[in-house]
Amino acid sequence: MRKAVIAGVCLKEKKREFESKMSELRALCEACGIEPCAEAAQNSRSMDPSTAFRSGKADELKELCEATGAELVVFLNPLSIQTAQRLSAVCGVEVIDRTALILDIFSQRARTKQAKLQTEMARLQYDLPRLLDTDNDSGHERGGSATNRGAGEMRSRLIERRYAARIRTLKEELEKIRKQRWQDERRRTRTMMRRAALVGYTNAGKSSLMNAFLSLRENTGTDVSAEDKLFATLDTSVRMIRYDARSFLLYDTVGFVSDLPTELVEAFRSTLDAARDADLLIHVIDASDPMYEEKTAVTEETLKLIGADHIPVVRVYNKCDLTDEALLPEGNHISCLKETGVREFLKNVCDLLYPEEECADFLIPYDKMAMVDSYKTSLVFEKLEDCEGGMMFRIRGPKRYLAAFREMKMIKEKEHEDSLGKDEQQTDERSDEVQ
Repeated sequence: MRKAVIAGVCLKEKKREFESKMSELRALCEACGIEPCAEAAQNSRSMDPSTAFRSGKADELKELCEATGAELVVFLNPLSIQTAQRLSAVCGVEVIDRTALILDIFSQRARTKQAKLQTEMARLQYDLPRLLDTDNDSGHERGGSATNRGAGEMRSRLIERRYAARIRTLKEELEKIRKQRWQDERRRTRTMMRRAALVGYTNAGKSSLMNAFLSLRENTGTDVSAEDKLFATLDTSVRMIRYDARSFLLYDTVGFVSDLPTELVEAFRSTLDAARDADLLIHVIDASDPMYEEKTAVTEETLKLIGADHIPVVRVYNKCDLTDEALLPEGNHISCLKETGVREFLKNVCDLLYPEEECADFLIPYDKMAMVDSYKTSLVFEKLEDCEGGMMFRIRGPKRYLAAFREMKMIKEKEHEDSLGKDEQQTDERSDEVQ
């Protein structure tokens, strides 16, 4: 495991906010397999354009690297490639910024083809402008024929063209995957199940909540990977959750962070489709985090950034066993670890997804019996009796789904009226006979 010194310049942030960001940077290093062995910080109104730190602090950083045996400096603030190179020359070790660190984590964690392609595209989009800046158009490739030697094409243009071609190829491949996923979603849509998506700051417990739902008796889906580290989940997972004869599709999405790199937002936009297409967003909040209010705001801002801020949201405060619940806002308080409050919250989610329910009796003809299979994930069917030409069911569920059976209810009512009419006619005939 490589050792690193984490460094940062506190500009306009409050001390508490800056310390939280530095703490998160340590966690990001650990998630990337890097051991943070020391920390260097400086309060300043602006970053030094040459080495980020002022000269005296840069020398202290060099001494810190030598004393700890660090092989890397991870900087909290964004660095240009020139600044990183100059600071690297001062310290004698490699220097990267927070965005590069997050990209490294994503590269290590990507498992599916889509995640790998998106991560590569994000890396190219991050590296390209930095390479062009450092190239400074000073290098040229010679061109022309033997009799016509020209200065040729600038090296930066070759780099730009090569990167642009690869990014174009990646976008085409991702578009193919997106179309395939669209087909998969269309098949899921035919089930008429509602959709919920787990969103929240990274390591808030989204995957743990999905597993807690799956652990309930009604569900049989396989658990998703859940680890106590940042960005444990990169690929969107989907499971069917069932409770009280009601079912919905639950999507687990990638976690958010403050100052999410623009390249990652763009590259993973299709991964976040699950959030944009959901009927309900479940915002999981780490109640034990002293900065949970700020991180809640970060999540809400990210949802707005990806165009998902119009979707209804329910907040749930996780890890309540690690804090005083009395200090939390009113709402859904759970602990996935202790499995407290999970069942009650799941019922709340179902009520939000299926708010308007009714119950009625329907006579379903035998030739329409396939509808029972089509709607059984969204409606509750209770068989009452076999009748001539069909079966009588008591059906409970959302009004919009019961609408498909309205005509059958009318048939039943008409048959009931006809039956009453026959009874009345027979009664009248018997009266006439008596007279």
